[in-house]
Amino acid sequence: MPAYPTHVPVVIVGAGPTGLTAANLLSTYGVDVIVLDREPGPMDLPRAIVVDDEGARTLQVFGLDKTYLASTIRAVGSKYFDDAGNCLAETGAGPETYGFAKRQYIYQPELETALRNRLDEQAQGRLFYGSEVTDVEDCDGTTVVSVIDRYGVRHRIETEWVLACDGGRSPIRERLGIAMSGQTYEQDWIVLDMVDDPDASRYSKFFCSSVRPTVSVPAPGQGRRYEFMLLPGETREQVLADDFLADLLKPFRPFRREDLIRKTVYRFHARIADRFREGRVLLLGDAAHLTPPFAGQGMNAGLRDAHNVAWKIATAVKGGASASILDSYEAERRKPAWDMILVAVTMGDFVMPADAEKLRFRDMLLAALEPFPNVRDYLIHMRFKPKPRYQTGLFLDLDRPDFEGSLVGEMLPQPRVPAEVGLVALDERLGVGFALVTQSDDAYQAAMCVQQKSLLGLPLSHVWLDRAALGGRDGGAWMRRDAVARPLLTHRDQVMLVRPDRYCAAVFDPAELATGLRRYEALFSAVSRASSPAIKPAAAFSASP
Repeated sequence: MPAYPTHVPVVIVGAGPTGLTAANLLSTYGVDVIVLDREPGPMDLPRAIVVDDEGARTLQVFGLDKTYLASTIRAVGSKYFDDAGNCLAETGAGPETYGFAKRQYIYQPELETALRNRLDEQAQGRLFYGSEVTDVEDCDGTTVVSVIDRYGVRHRIETEWVLACDGGRSPIRERLGIAMSGQTYEQDWIVLDMVDDPDASRYSKFFCSSVRPTVSVPAPGQGRRYEFMLLPGETREQVLADDFLADLLKPFRPFRREDLIRKTVYRFHARIADRFREGRVLLLGDAAHLTPPFAGQGMNAGLRDAHNVAWKIATAVKGGASASILDSYEAERRKPAWDMILVAVTMGDFVMPADAEKLRFRDMLLAALEPFPNVRDYLIHMRFKPKPRYQTGLFLDLDRPDFEGSLVGEMLPQPRVPAEVGLVALDERLGVGFALVTQSDDAYQAAMCVQQKSLLGLPLSHVWLDRAALGGRDGGAWMRRDAVARPLLTHRDQVMLVRPDRYCAAVFDPAELATGLRRYEALFSAVSRASSPAIKPAAAFSASP
C-alpha cells in the first residue's frame, strides 16, 4: 500500500463520484491530491442512474467522454401514465445544447471504476481506502487532517484544502456543526435494480397512480430500475420480502431473485447545508445538499460542485490567488443547487400525486391547458428547470450586460466547431484552462496580441470561430445554421473569456482586452495569499421550501 504523504495541497474525503471527479479535475489542472475513504474498498452499489449533459461535460475535461460515456445509454425521453394506462404526456430527448444527451443512463459502479482508473493514470497511488478521518483542525494557520488507516495506524496530513465529499451523513459536516435545512419526504420508496429486463425501451416511465406511484428507468446491460412508493401501514421488512416484490413487479416483469442486483428502501430528502465552507474545508455533493430523485440531479449536482471548486483551488495553489475566492463557491452554487431541489420537489408533486386531491388537481390542470399547447408543453417538459447560469461570482460586469442575450455568467453551449480536420466538440479546442473565444477579425487580432499563455496558473488558449476557420468567407453562416452555436453570435464582435468550468467569465471589446484581463485577474488577488486571514463562514441561507 502506498505511503500516506505528510503534506499535500488538497485532501478529498470520500471516493464516490463527486470526490473522484474532483480528484481527476485537480490532477488534470496539475494539483497534487489524495482521496481518503473509510470503506475498505469500492461500494459497488448502483445508486445514481443518470448522468446529465452538464455532468457529462465535466467528465469530458479528463477524457471520459471518449471512453466511459461512449458506452452509456442515451435517453430518448420520458412518458407519464395514469391509472388506466393512458399516456398523459411524453417528452423527447431534447437538443444537445452542451454537447451531450440531456440524460444518459449509467451503472454507477462502472462509472466509479472508470473514474478510479483515470485517476490512477493521472496520479497513481493517490486513492486510500480503509482511511477513517478522525479530525480536521487548524493548527497555527495550517490545516491538519488526522487519519487512522486500515491497520489502526494514525497519520497526520498537512494540507491547504479539504473537500468533504463524504455523503449525506457527512461526518465532517457533523463535526463542524453545520446544520442541514429543508425537509424530508414522509413517504418511503422501494428501489429495485434488476437485470435481464424484458422492457428494452429507453424511456423513463412515470406511473402517476392514485394507488401506488411507480417509476421505471432504463439501465445499462439490459437492466432497469423500479421505484415503488410505500403505502401507509407497510413496513420495510414486509416490502422487501420476495413474495411482496413479486406482486409489485407482476405488471412489469417476472420476479427472479437471480435478476435482482439491489433492493432497498429510501426516504428522500430536500435539504441543504446552512453553509458550504468552514475555513479551508468545503462541502461538496450530498454533504452540501440532498435532492429528491425525480429530476435525476443528486449525483449531477455533486459533479457541478466539483467542477466549480477544482479550478478555483488550482488558481489558489498554482496561480497565487487569494483563498477568499473560494467564497465564490457558495455564492455561485447555493442558489442553483436549491433551485434544482425545488424542481425535483415540483416534479414529484406533479407527476407523483400522493393523494386523490392532488391527482384531481393535476388532471384538471392538464385538461384546462389543452387549448394552450405552449403552456402545457412548458409544464409537461419541465422547462422551468433552471439554465446553468450564475447570478453572482467570479465574473465581470454580470449586473450590466452589453446585450440582452449576454452569455456572461452562463455556461457556453458546446456545438461542434471547425478544426484543422473536420468538426470537433468546442471543448476540445477550449482546452482544460481558460480560453479566449473570438469570431471577428478585430477580436482575433486583439487575442493574437495577448502574449501570455497562462492565466492564474492555468493554461490560456485562443479559439477563433470566424468564417476563416471553415476555409472560406461565409461570414459565420455556419453558426446561424447551427441552433446550438447561434447564441455565441451575441458576442461576435467581442472577445469572450471562458472559465475552465465552461462558463463565460467576461466579454471585452477588442481594444479593451488587455485591460479586461487585468481586471479579471484582480478579482483573484484582493487579499494576498501569504497573508490571507481565516475565512469566516458565509451567512446561512434560508432553505425552507
